[in-house]
Amino acid sequence: MNIRHVIEEDFSEITDILNYYIIHSDARYFEPEPVSVRDRESWIYEFGEQTPCQMLVAENDSQILGFCCAQKYRPEPAYDKTVEVSVYVSPKSTSRGVGGSLYGRLFASLEAFDLHRALAGIALPNNASLAFHQKFGFEEVGTFDEYGVKGGRFISAI
Repeated sequence: MNIRHVIEEDFSEITDILNYYIIHSDARYFEPEPVSVRDRESWIYEFGEQTPCQMLVAENDSQILGFCCAQKYRPEPAYDKTVEVSVYVSPKSTSRGVGGSLYGRLFASLEAFDLHRALAGIALPNNASLAFHQKFGFEEVGTFDEYGVKGGRFISAI
């Protein structure tokens, strides 16, 4: 498995992975419908190797196994030392250490920047994601109770 920074040729497979989670889970709870590469293109172009806003992909035999990213938490300068992180693994590649390898590399890369905090939002229920993030030192600090709607029902997140 090779972990590297995202390139334009990865956009289609990244979008396919996102769409899997949009359709089959609440992990992508704000998108009600699958997205196109064009829909996500401006978002993907926000990432770069020389900033704390980074996107990494894991690949094997030219196939994207998953990706992770760190992005600005909010646009205001008060949050410049905070990033929000997320990781998505292809449904064909779960339980193979892809997510852990991606986060390990991402957090090592982020050490080069003057950051104070990394946050992760997890739609509930999602015990697997909670346990995964706890392995990386994340702590639950509160719940946004029923603050989003997907599929006609309210979603909570931590």
